[in-house]
Amino acid sequence: METARILELASLLTLPQIQVAEVLSLRAAGTRLRDLARTLNVAPDDPNLTDALRVLFEAGLVRPEGDWVRTVELNKALANTYGFGRVAAHELTFIPLEQLQRIAGELGLPSYKETQQALIRHISTALADPDLVRTLFRQAPRPAQDVMQRMADGSPQLSDPELSLALRTNRRAPLRWAVDRGLLVFNAYYGTITMPSEVGVALREGFTAGFDPVPPAPPTLAAPVEAVDRGGAAAAAAAIASVQTLLDECGRTPVPILKAGGISARELRKLARLIDSDEEGVRFWLTVAGMNGLLGIVGDRVAPSTEFDNWLKLEPAGQFGWLLDGWFQMPAAPLLLDGRPALVGSEHDAGSAMLRTTLAAVLASLPPGRGAASLAGLASMLAYLRPLIAGDADEVVPLATAIWREYELMGVGAHLAPTALCHALAAGDRRQLLDVVQGFVPAAVETVLLQGDLTAIATGTPSAALSALLDSAADRESRGGGSTWRFTESSVRRAFDAGTSADELLARVRAAAAGGRVPQPVQYLIADVGRRHGSVRVRTVGCVLHSADRALLGELQRVRSLAPLELTKLAPTVLSSALPPAETLAALRHAGYVPAAENPDGTIRLERPARHRAPTWSDPETR
Repeated sequence: METARILELASLLTLPQIQVAEVLSLRAAGTRLRDLARTLNVAPDDPNLTDALRVLFEAGLVRPEGDWVRTVELNKALANTYGFGRVAAHELTFIPLEQLQRIAGELGLPSYKETQQALIRHISTALADPDLVRTLFRQAPRPAQDVMQRMADGSPQLSDPELSLALRTNRRAPLRWAVDRGLLVFNAYYGTITMPSEVGVALREGFTAGFDPVPPAPPTLAAPVEAVDRGGAAAAAAAIASVQTLLDECGRTPVPILKAGGISARELRKLARLIDSDEEGVRFWLTVAGMNGLLGIVGDRVAPSTEFDNWLKLEPAGQFGWLLDGWFQMPAAPLLLDGRPALVGSEHDAGSAMLRTTLAAVLASLPPGRGAASLAGLASMLAYLRPLIAGDADEVVPLATAIWREYELMGVGAHLAPTALCHALAAGDRRQLLDVVQGFVPAAVETVLLQGDLTAIATGTPSAALSALLDSAADRESRGGGSTWRFTESSVRRAFDAGTSADELLARVRAAAAGGRVPQPVQYLIADVGRRHGSVRVRTVGCVLHSADRALLGELQRVRSLAPLELTKLAPTVLSSALPPAETLAALRHAGYVPAAENPDGTIRLERPARHRAPTWSDPETR
């Protein structure tokens, strides 16, 4: 089995299962059940040990063979946390064939007409028997025993120039006896002497490994189900609003990407100010949107994708379900703040989805109406259930904190307790999850309550069409389950600038108003701004032309070759050109006219050829 696959399977193991696997990894050829049990300080028929071995067997990591437990190459995937050396199969790989034959002969194993791999396999199998190792140890010369015992109890590697020279020159030396029997391995190239883990674990006095079959029970506090679910529902509504607001802003002004990748903290802070959020929220929602296909890259900038338009057309429950599905399984940990830019991966990304699933199971196992007393309690459970992913004690608390914050933002957890969404995710019941989402995120409202103070209040999540109308003609003041807008002169003018007439806007606002009631202040505001809109108009021009000869100006407007100038009469003696002065002058001269450029004060601007001069080349060193 490939090492990557072993690691993948091992990442699903709990702490006691990992503890058993780590002990088994010390002997590559296998371990007798009684030796395994003795090392773990339990009986061979201990039910917890039996259960751990069953899980390892079902994962394909071990197999029973009589009294022995054979394994895949666990030693290549699991860290040796006990201070022993590498397994014999690894150490012997660097030994010449003649030396392997000598070791096999001393151990009474087939030695000749065997391949190097076969010899390594035979020797490893022999050294996996701790009784044989201890018997050989007792037969060793006393000086060799002393050295081996020190190596078993301390460092498994020895660098001694004198001993190495003696072994390299085949002189009689106390350690030669141990090397010839595989109890120690001498690497002539590096001059090192190493004790294989099979030998170390057999010789270390009183060695036992940890075995913790009983999971920790973190303390809990009261967390009423109704209050927890209310918090979750509010967070779900806020999630929809946050993603829409953020991506709308990204659509107006695409966000620049750093040369090294990702979005800088400066851009995150800017977005946070614009959408009334915080940097953490922007970082999280950008990642969720990106992982859900709602973001794309345009050149060196991030902008909403076409999928965002499809997402906007969904009912709120569909929008939230889209986000929830992508978030729960996304391989990213955006809130593990370690200094990296947003949308840049980390080493924890691969295991983040598993940690979310595990945390859902932990929370769902809490008694109804109870929540964890602290994040440390949840962290201890994550470390117990997924030790390879959660990492060391100094890593698991930041990880647990980051994942829990995601739970709060997505409405899956509140008050360190599970919401109904969490229970549905933990159960893996799709129908149950859809029902909960529908309950948490009701259907969108199509009307708003218009008030005399020029505000518009949506009592639920507004539909996409309603939001588009009000966002075009009013300023949004709040979002979430109840959104509020305010009509102002500038917001109404914004709608007219986009091409809406006063009559059309008033009709659309009346259709969206609850009961069709539009307060007089709103009607007056729309009518007044509509009456004044466009009374002063601004046109872009490249430059202006003026002449006392009106007939000449009329002639210029009729010359076909000057059509690209788009000459327009602004006054009887003034024309505007769409092109800048230099291009306009060139076009007029090409058409046979003799125009002159003019300064701002009305005087003719002189045009003299530029004459470039350089300093005298007098320094000998520069010649």
